[in-house]
Amino acid sequence: MEENRLLDLKNAMETEIQNLLGFWEKHVFCKGSDKVFYGKVDGDLIPYERANKHVVLAARLVWTFSVAYRILGGENYKELARRVYDYFTLHFIDGEYGGVFWELNAGGVPLDVRKCTYGQAFAIYALSEYYRTFNDQSALDEAIRIYSYLQTNAYDREHKGYYEILMQDWKFEPTEQVGDVNPYRAACKTMNTNLHMLEAYTSLYKVWKDQKLKEKLKEQIQVMTEKILNRTNWHYMLYFDRYWKSITDDISYGHDIEGSWLLWEAAECIGDEEVCSFVKPITIKMAEAVFNEGWHEAGGIIYESRPDGEIKKHRSWWVQSEAVVGFFNAWQLTGDCKYIDAVERLWKFINKEIIDHENGGWFAYAVSDGIRANRVDGWTCPYHNARMCFEIMERVKQYTGYNFNL
Repeated sequence: MEENRLLDLKNAMETEIQNLLGFWEKHVFCKGSDKVFYGKVDGDLIPYERANKHVVLAARLVWTFSVAYRILGGENYKELARRVYDYFTLHFIDGEYGGVFWELNAGGVPLDVRKCTYGQAFAIYALSEYYRTFNDQSALDEAIRIYSYLQTNAYDREHKGYYEILMQDWKFEPTEQVGDVNPYRAACKTMNTNLHMLEAYTSLYKVWKDQKLKEKLKEQIQVMTEKILNRTNWHYMLYFDRYWKSITDDISYGHDIEGSWLLWEAAECIGDEEVCSFVKPITIKMAEAVFNEGWHEAGGIIYESRPDGEIKKHRSWWVQSEAVVGFFNAWQLTGDCKYIDAVERLWKFINKEIIDHENGGWFAYAVSDGIRANRVDGWTCPYHNARMCFEIMERVKQYTGYNFNL
C-alpha cells in the first residue's frame, strides 16, 4: 500500500513538472530576442518588456532548466538552460570587481550594483548545478570565484555567518544593510541569507570536493543550528545584529520547513556520521513544529506568525512547495505516516488552490486568499515548485527503484 501511495505521488509530480516547465518556457522566455527573458509577467499573463531583471529570477531559471535537462532530458530544456546561462554570465557577472549584480534594467545594464550576499548564494547554486549538468568548467570556476569573494569580504571571521549587503567593490558598510531580504536598519545578518548560503555550499560541494569548503559547510550548519535556531520552540529567528542578537520574534513557517530538509541535505552531503547524528533530531523537531502549528484551517501552510498574536495567514505557493519536501523528508527520517499524510493533504490543496489549470503554472497565493499578484517577477520563480517535483521524483525513485520514462 505504501509503495502505491509513493508511486501516485511520483506520477503526480511527473505530470506537474511538465506543466510548470511548459508554463515558464511559454511565458518568461522572449522568443527571438537578445533580452532572453522577461523580468515581469503580471497576473493577466501580460509580459513587461521594460521590467528590470533580478539576479534571483535569472539564477533560478539557470538552476531549474539545468536540473530539468539532467533529470528529464529534452533538447528544449538544454537550449533554455544554456540561453539563460549565457545571459547570466554576460550581464550579471561584475567584470570589474567580481560577483553578481543584484538587478539590471530591461536592456541588461546594471541598475543595482550592490553585492547582496543572497544573490551571490543563488549565483553559486545556479552555476554549480549548471556545471553538474553540462560539465562546463567555466561555470564551476565562476562559482568558486564567487565563493572566494564571499570568504574574503562577506564572512564575519569573529562571530561567524555572512553579512547581508556589500558595496560593488565588496566594502562592508554597516549602515547599508537594508534591502529586499532585510527591512531592519539594526540588522546586518538574516536567517534567509545564511540559509541560502548553506544551500549554495551544499550544491557547490557536490561538484567540488574541496576540504576548506567542507569545513565551511560544517560551520554553516553550526550557524543555522546554534545562532539562528531557537531551541525553545524549534523555529528559526529571522533578523540579527552582528553579534547574533535577534531583533524580532516573527516565525516563518516556509523557511522553517525548507530549512529542516536543507540542513539534512547538507549533513548527508558532508557524509560525516557525527554531523548527521547531530542534525537528524533537529530536522525532525523543526518539521514537527511546523506540522503542529502551521496549518491553515482551510488547508495549506500559513506564511508567518508572531507571539503577539499577529498572524499572516495567506498561503504562498513557495511555502506549500517546501512543506511537501520537508514533510516527505521527515517521513523518510521517522517513518511516521502523519508526515506522508501531510504531503498528500498539501498536494490536494496545491492542486485545488494553487495550480492554474486553465493557463498552466501556479498562482502566487491560494485562490481563496483573494490576493492578486504577478506570475513572474524577481521573487516569483520556477525554483521552489519545480524543485518540489524533482525532489519527490528522485526520493520515490530511491525508495522504489522505479525508473522514470518521461
